[in-house]
Amino acid sequence: MIKLICTMIAILLLVSTAMALDDPHGATASINCQQCHISHSTLGDILVNSTDSLISTLCISCHTPGGWLGMTKFFSSSFKAQPGVSGTSHAWDTDSSNTTHGANQPQNAELLAHITKDGKVTCATCHDPHANSNPPFLRMDNSTDQLCLDCHRSRNIASVKTYTGNILSHPVGVALPTTTAFHNPPLDVDGNPQPSDGNLTNDYQFGAGSTMKCTSCHGIHYTDSNSGTVDGP
Repeated sequence: MIKLICTMIAILLLVSTAMALDDPHGATASINCQQCHISHSTLGDILVNSTDSLISTLCISCHTPGGWLGMTKFFSSSFKAQPGVSGTSHAWDTDSSNTTHGANQPQNAELLAHITKDGKVTCATCHDPHANSNPPFLRMDNSTDQLCLDCHRSRNIASVKTYTGNILSHPVGVALPTTTAFHNPPLDVDGNPQPSDGNLTNDYQFGAGSTMKCTSCHGIHYTDSNSGTVDGP
């Protein structure tokens, strides 16, 4: 019995230590487990305190203008992208398989485990609220767009990524040339090399060695496709 009690105490100490280090959703932000999880009458298999099967509903309950503790990264339903219509963020209640936008269910086990039962993408598909080993709280490294391309892998074929002389997609994975035929660095909206206009949110982001990525041109959040304006948070 004494051994059992000691074992239970050790487990509790380990759990409390994990909780203390589990930021941003932890003690230092005055957030406890019960604010997101409840033990009974919950939807889904992770016992989240949500009104529907989309954990995004729970996320947005805090990540909203004027939300929890002066939230700086906030969203609303109007932010969800409707390509060609409106929105500034990747949709979080969209089908994971979408041939129009070159998307398929992810192959990475972590991402796939966080698709809803009816095949929807949520905030938690890409983001892990309990770990920031891959900032910003991503479930896998995305330094070369590998998270994006796990779902959008139809865009990740050799004929798309390299120029073959035919009309395809813009090459990625190649370095921006330094010849006079190219602006390196690219020009800002004022016609001078970036970031001359002082707006860092409209600058093209490159990988190591000025390598083009999908996300050099495409944003995930707070992207309004207008290079003359400053994007959101």
